[in-house]
Formats: sequence, structure tokens, C-alpha cells
Amino acid sequence: MAASNLRTNPKRFPLASAPILGAIVVLILMAVSIARHPTALQDSGSSLLWQDFAFLLAYALAALWAMRPRSHKLHLAIRVGSIAGSLLGAVLVANHVTELFVPDRNFALVIAPVFVALALFAAAGSATRERTGSLLLAMAAGACCAMVGVLILLCIGFALTLACEARAELWLRDAFAASGATDPGAYLVQNTLQAASEGLLRMPVFALFPSLLGALANAWIARRSQTFVLVLFCSAIVGFLAGAAALWYANSLPRAARPPFIAPGLLLVCLALSTAHPAWSALRHRRQ
Repeated sequence: MAASNLRTNPKRFPLASAPILGAIVVLILMAVSIARHPTALQDSGSSLLWQDFAFLLAYALAALWAMRPRSHKLHLAIRVGSIAGSLLGAVLVANHVTELFVPDRNFALVIAPVFVALALFAAAGSATRERTGSLLLAMAAGACCAMVGVLILLCIGFALTLACEARAELWLRDAFAASGATDPGAYLVQNTLQAASEGLLRMPVFALFPSLLGALANAWIARRSQTFVLVLFCSAIVGFLAGAAALWYANSLPRAARPPFIAPGLLLVCLALSTAHPAWSALRHRRQ
């Protein structure tokens, strides 16, 4: 009976409507930014605005599709992804504020949001696969996590840019000087539109891989013994530390010498983080 009510009452899933509200808020903030600096639409500004509009429209249509009365498993995946996306949005906003007001950040502050994002994508995939048994829905949860996180970042990011425009222009001072542009405000708006376009497109695509890894790890670990899970969890910690050390070392090298360390480091970190939620979940269930 409960599952039937969940299937027939989409109002029980208000989180699915979050991308619609987020897209509207972002569009309003974009309109205010452009109204303050109309010359931002010159050159590539107009095409960037249309790209952002198309991506936000796609987000809203996806949310409308998800709000239709469908299976309980789909709604569950959306709920898991939305909750994880809210956490991701908070991390991304904190990183943006730090980036805006702390120009000289150490490597730990720069890389930590990437690690958290990977962990949340993998956890969303793992938790969804555990509850639904579907790899496809696990990837949908990861994409939903990315969409919600990006929209939260864009809402706060555009608002901060409007409120602290002088500070944001200062942060882009070197890039503005090298661009040859004449209006720093318009250049800032164009830069923000471009960053929004890249985030709206790349983040959900990027989320598919770690969420799939998390789901596969969940399916594999669930059938293993407690001793094996403990050993795997300890190995994951070692792998994460090794990957983080490789990335830290790469950061100390000239840019041309970094690739041999960046790819293995990211792979080790991603594999380690993809096993975190599955291992924790398996150990928790075995203790109950």
C-alpha cells in the first residue's frame, strides 16, 4: 500500500521540483547581471547566454519529467540524488567563497572539493543501487546530485557576484588585462556565463562515472564477508592516501611534467572513494 501511494502521489517528492526553482532563480540573476552590464552580450556573450538558457531549460524539463507519476524506484533515486546534491552544493559554495576571498589557497583547499564531489557521486550511486538494484537509476542519482549541486552554486555564485562585484573583478584582474577588454564588469559577466555553461554541461556527465563505480562496488561488496570488507576498507584508505600524495606531488612539478602523476592519482582516489559508502553500508548491515 505504501509503495502504491508513493507511485501515485508525486507531491510526496518535492525535491524533484528543486531544479525548476533553481533554474528560474539562475535566469533571474543572469538577467539582472546583464541589465547592469549590457555590453556583456557583445562578442561571445550572446551565444553563452543562449547556451546557459538551453541547459537550464533541459534541467527544468528533466525535473518535470521526473515529477510525473512513475515508479517508486525512480523517485527514490531522485530523492537520494537531491539530498547528496544539496550537500555538494554547500561544498561548492564554500569553495567559491573561499576562492573569492582567499586568493592564495594551499593545495589542500583546492583539491578537497574535488574529493568531496567524487565521494558524493559514488555514495549517491551506491545508496541508490542498494535500494533499487538498478545501475541505471544509480547513474541517474549521480546526475541528479550534480544538477542540484551546480544549481545551488550558480544561485549563490551569481548573487555573490552582484553583491561583491568589485571583489570578483579584482580576482579576474590579470585575465581581464590580458583579454584586451575595456569594461571589467562586462568581462566578469561573460566569464560567469561561460563558467555556468561549462558547469551545467560537464558536471552531470562527470558524475556518471563515479556513481557507476559506487553502484558496482556496492553490488560486489554486498556479497563479501565482513573480514573481506574490513580489509578492502583499509586498502581503500591506503589507496586514497597514495592517490592524494601523487596529486600533491604533481602540483609541485612544472605543468608539463604533471600528467604521469595526475591520471594515476585521480584513478586511485576515485576507486578508493567509490568503495567508501558500499563498505560502510555492508559493515553497518552486518552489525545489525
